[in-house]
Amino acid sequence: MTKTKSRTIKKPRLLITTSDLELLESMVGHSPTSAAAKLLGEELDRAVVVGESFNGRPFCRIGSRITYEDQGSGQTREIQLVLPADSDIDKRCVSVLSLVGAALLGLTTDAEFDWTDDRGRPHRLKVLDVVNEHAPHVG
Repeated sequence: MTKTKSRTIKKPRLLITTSDLELLESMVGHSPTSAAAKLLGEELDRAVVVGESFNGRPFCRIGSRITYEDQGSGQTREIQLVLPADSDIDKRCVSVLSLVGAALLGLTTDAEFDWTDDRGRPHRLKVLDVVNEHAPHVG
């Protein structure tokens, strides 16, 4: 018999730039009350604001290329986090106003985030890699 994980993961620290925060706060304020908009609003409220020149660990922000694992299915996906107008599933461009986009925003590599969707299904994502083109990538 296998043991089931029943522990709740503490919400990880989120980082966001001042400009992304201003843009996203205005979008959330004008969005319908979708589950994704609610999740994004909650996450923005607890995010740590950093300057554009922040040179710590890369974090998921608008424009980031992100590799993450869906811990429920075990699938690994590579996406780019974009504004709603630029979302295109065929090009793997995921909107920050989607549940996955809102969940990834602000996370650093190895961070995990879990939430329950509006149908009551649990989801958990783990960030495997983040590449930001806003600053030089050190590799």
